[in-house]
Amino acid sequence: MLKSIKSTFKTFLNTYVKKKHLPKAAPSTDDAILPFDPAEYSISPQRLKRLMDEGRAIVLLDVREEWEYRIVHLNDAKRFPIGELAQGVNELNPYAEIIVYCHRGLRSLDAACLMQQLGFKNVKSLVGGIDEWARVVDSNLQRY
Repeated sequence: MLKSIKSTFKTFLNTYVKKKHLPKAAPSTDDAILPFDPAEYSISPQRLKRLMDEGRAIVLLDVREEWEYRIVHLNDAKRFPIGELAQGVNELNPYAEIIVYCHRGLRSLDAACLMQQLGFKNVKSLVGGIDEWARVVDSNLQRY
């Protein structure tokens, strides 16, 4: 019985699976093509605070949902939920210095990548999002 199963499986592999089309191994992360280096498009809360204290003209862009924004947000932030970002970016200057943030920094990194692909020249994601901002810069802000 085992020989019959083994023979059938071998026939299946030889007949239906073209070995030359199967990769020997999955590509490594070093071989993956990324549109940008995440570190290059990120900014720490401390660095953002310094830029704000210097009076730099920065556009703060919150990509969270409305309910999250109502809990806590940075003053003067524009809000475009990540699902609406592609339509909302038309209201933004592609040459402005833009800092994108979300709750913990993942959605904002996606948003920064999208914006970079749409031609925005100076966009960065806030590392750790508003949660990290509240933890290390402004402990008066509510965390969730």
